[in-house]
Amino acid sequence: MRRSRVNSALIDAHAERVARALAAADKAVSKAETATEKRFESVDEFRQRLSDQTRSLVSKVEFDAVRDSSAVRIADLASRLDKTEGNAVGLNAGWVYLIGGLSVAATLASLVVLVVQWTS
Repeated sequence: MRRSRVNSALIDAHAERVARALAAADKAVSKAETATEKRFESVDEFRQRLSDQTRSLVSKVEFDAVRDSSAVRIADLASRLDKTEGNAVGLNAGWVYLIGGLSVAATLASLVVLVVQWTS
């Protein structure tokens, strides 16, 4: 009988330890689940930020299209500027020819006047 009481006490103590271990394990599982949920919330937030960033940044295709369009516009403006400068150079050359021609005409007129006066 004494043995059965000792065995019964040992079984009760062992059952109590098992119950405490199960409670501790249940508490650990609950904490692990909470930590996992928080981690997944962070991951979801990070994914949302990446998604927002992807929507707000310009794609390579769009960038290339804008860059090529700008290059064409710059080349067109450079061509126009070259033509404008060419016209200005041509106009300046015309003034030089006009003044040179007037100078030659004035010199010839002076020579004619001198020759007329010298012969008279």
